[in-house]
Amino acid sequence: MFQFIESICCVNKELRNLAYHQARFDRTRSDNFNDSTPILLQEIIQFPSDLTDEKYKVRIVYDREILSIEFQPYHIKPISTIKLFTIENKIEYTYKYLDRWFFDEYLKEAQTDDLVLVKSNYITDCIYSNIIFFDGENWFTPRSILLKGTMRESLLNEGKIKEKNIKVSDLVNYQSFKRINAMMNFDESQEISILQLF
Repeated sequence: MFQFIESICCVNKELRNLAYHQARFDRTRSDNFNDSTPILLQEIIQFPSDLTDEKYKVRIVYDREILSIEFQPYHIKPISTIKLFTIENKIEYTYKYLDRWFFDEYLKEAQTDDLVLVKSNYITDCIYSNIIFFDGENWFTPRSILLKGTMRESLLNEGKIKEKNIKVSDLVNYQSFKRINAMMNFDESQEISILQLF
């Protein structure tokens, strides 16, 4: 049986983008398990008594039921190296699986801090994040993503980023990029020159 993971940002004792996580959690369970009983994350997540206002990753492992919930102190790690990396067309990542061995293999092979994954010549995601590109006026995220990230969905709905197809050959039209995920919002994410990919 597959196991899945949901990583939620808790900062100032508040769960960020919880509605988006709930929607993905519900969709994953509905698609993979018949007759799964609804679970409300807001009710099941209990804050530890020693929780501070610092940032934590709330790591939820589940299959049909919740298997574990952990609060892990979290600090964003800046990166210095990142590369384009072509993946096989058969790789699918519709759901956020607990076992993402193929990502670990990619990083080991490329020997870099992170990778911008390319599939059929289209930009998809980074290893543990979605990606957005700045053209000097607007921020865009690839339409050909592997996983619908909660931060990406939130920023799209807020109108802070726009969606479009981005090929490798289109990268010359952008100045910089950011990696975004549940733990790194638009303002927190490191902005990186597009030249890092060439």
